[in-house]
Amino acid sequence: MIVSETLEFHVGDQVWVYRDSSFGTVESAVVVDAPADHSLRLEFTDGHRSHLRDGRVELHVGPPE
Repeated sequence: MIVSETLEFHVGDQVWVYRDSSFGTVESAVVVDAPADHSLRLEFTDGHRSHLRDGRVELHVGPPE
């Protein structure tokens, strides 16, 4: 399950993806698909894509906290 304060993501949204439980690793990505199953398909800054089904994701509105 994806955990977020954002209720809904849209294609083109820039997001922060938190990679571990301490939120120490953060990556920036763009939403390329937001399927009905509430997962996200993301493209990262290095060009790779991933289908994220669980984790913490927030809209990219500034530097991560």
